[in-house]
Amino acid sequence: MARLREFDTDVALDAAMQAFWLGGYEATSMADLMAAMGLNKGSIYKAFNDKHSLFMLALRQYLDQSNAFSRQCLEDAVSPKAGVADLLHTIVAQRGNDQARRGCFMLNSLVELAPHDEAVRTLLEAHLSHKQTMLAGAIAKGQSLGEFRADIPAADLSLMVLNLLQSLVIRSKGGVAVAALQQQVDILLKLLA
Repeated sequence: MARLREFDTDVALDAAMQAFWLGGYEATSMADLMAAMGLNKGSIYKAFNDKHSLFMLALRQYLDQSNAFSRQCLEDAVSPKAGVADLLHTIVAQRGNDQARRGCFMLNSLVELAPHDEAVRTLLEAHLSHKQTMLAGAIAKGQSLGEFRADIPAADLSLMVLNLLQSLVIRSKGGVAVAALQQQVDILLKLLA
């Protein structure tokens, strides 16, 4: 008779995500994962197969959380313009805590693994495409309401927003102050109007 799993998979996966986010894939050893997750190697392999499979699950969890947060900002706002502004300002404001040092798990993975790991590259390309589609939808709605400029297609504007946002997150990891990043968001919002 098989033993019941004696740990919460979601809690263990979150702990793995935090370890990978802080150290990156290559630098995070099985010993690091064991310490972070509070599990022995056998339990990790039995539940998650191998380090790469565990990483992919942790990355998917992060991306799911990111998408849910973005969707909530865009859908719960009083207007598309307010939703885009809330999303950008909130993400930049988070750079004032320990996330600034860790950066963005998605961007860190994009830089570290996407050039040579097809599974990671495919997952991240799909995520970025989905994020751009969400932004384009909000911007298109804002264009129809006269909140955003209509002389540039929503898809192009959403790509510009996404690119600037990623740049700001990277710059925060390099030590740029949150106030300076917020100024860049304000400039971007003026360009969109």
